[in-house]
Amino acid sequence: MHQPNKKISLLAAAITATLGISTAQASGFRIPEISILGLGTSNALVANTDELGALPYNPANMAFHDKNGLVAGVTYIGYDLKVDTSVQPTGGPHDSTGKDSFWVPNLYAMVPGYGNVSFGLGINAPFGLETSWPVDTFPNFGAGPLQGAAPALSRIQMINVNPNFAYKFNDTTSLAIGLDIYDVRDLALNVQAAQITGGGTGLGWNIGFTKKLGSLNLGLSYRSSVDADVSGTIAEAMAVRATVPFPDLLQLGAHWQATDKFGLELDVDRTGWSSFDQLKVTDASGGILTTSTNNWDDAWAVRLGAIYAISENTNLLLGYSYDETGQTDEYFSARVPDNDRQLLSIGVTHDVAGWTLEASYMHAMVDDRTFSGTAYGGPGTDPNGTDAYDGKYESDVNLLGIGLSTKF
Repeated sequence: MHQPNKKISLLAAAITATLGISTAQASGFRIPEISILGLGTSNALVANTDELGALPYNPANMAFHDKNGLVAGVTYIGYDLKVDTSVQPTGGPHDSTGKDSFWVPNLYAMVPGYGNVSFGLGINAPFGLETSWPVDTFPNFGAGPLQGAAPALSRIQMINVNPNFAYKFNDTTSLAIGLDIYDVRDLALNVQAAQITGGGTGLGWNIGFTKKLGSLNLGLSYRSSVDADVSGTIAEAMAVRATVPFPDLLQLGAHWQATDKFGLELDVDRTGWSSFDQLKVTDASGGILTTSTNNWDDAWAVRLGAIYAISENTNLLLGYSYDETGQTDEYFSARVPDNDRQLLSIGVTHDVAGWTLEASYMHAMVDDRTFSGTAYGGPGTDPNGTDAYDGKYESDVNLLGIGLSTKF
C-alpha cells in the first residue's frame, strides 16, 4: 500500500486528468444535449422562439411564449472506447471497462408570470460520464508498485439546477438572467493503487438575449464558469479537498424561418476550457498538498439545425455539428482521449391530444487519435502528455432520446 504522501501525488494526477472524462457528444467532458429537440437538431436552438425544447439553451426565448410550458425527456448514450498500446513494450488492444451505457434526464418548466416577466426552471446534466482502464493497459507506467499510478475508474455524475427570469422589453426583444447550481453527486478519481471519491457543489450564473428581426431571430446565451468545491477521501481514510473548474459557455445563434414549414438555424459556441488550467489539492486544513496542470485551450463548435413541418402535427428534425477538442498533445491524458468530432442527428415530433411526443437519434463520429509523448518521469510526476499514454485511441458513440412537451 502506498504511503499517504504518495497517495496524495496519485490524487493530484488523477483528479486533474479525470475532470476531462471522455464524453460522447462534445469536446472535453461536456454534454450539450439538454433537450430531445436539441438532440435532433445537433443543439442548434439558441435563437428559436417557437419550441419549448429551445428554452434550456436560451431562457430569453421564454418571453415569446404566452402559456405555461413543460418539456421533459431522457437520452440513452451508448459509448464504446478502446486503445491500442502496441507501441509500448508488452502493450496491446484494450477496451475501457467502464460503464458503456447511460441514461441522462432533462426537464424544463416555464410560467409566463406577471406582466412582461416569465420564470423558468431547468434541470439537466451538462457534464459527466466515465472511463475505466484495466491494470495492464499502459505498460510504460512500469511493473509492480509503479503500476499503481496508472489510471483506473474515472467518473463524474452531476446535475445543474437552473432557475431563470426573462423580461420582454417589447415584441422583438427579451433578456434573461439566472443561476446555475452545480451538484457534483459522485466523483470517482481512481488509480490502480487507490480509490478516490468525493462530491460537492458550485454556483454560477447565466444570461440570455433574443432579438427578432422579421423572419430572422438572433440569440445569445452565456453561462459563467463554475468552481465546484469538492471534498473527498483517499481509500476512505485521508480527507482531501479540491476546487473543480467547470468551463464557461458562450453560444451565438441565428434562426431563419424561411417558410411557414421550414426553419433553419446556425449556431456557433465556444467552451471556455482555458479555465481548466490548474488544480490544487489541499488537506482538510487548507494547506496545499500539490498542484497539477492541464492547460487546455478554448474549443469552438459550429452547429446547423433544421425543423421541417411534414404535416400540421408532425415535424422532422435534422442537424449537423463540428466540435473541436480543447485538449492539446502537451497534456494529453488517457482519462480524456478527446479529439475533434462531427455529429449527425435526426428526429421527429408529433402532436397528439395536447402533448408533443419527441424522439431523436444522434451519431458522433470521433476522429481517431494516435498519441506519442515525452518520457514519463515515474510515480509522483504527472503522466499527462508523456509516453505513459502512447497509443491509438478510438471511440464510437450513439445517442437516442425520447421526450414529451406540452403547453397549458
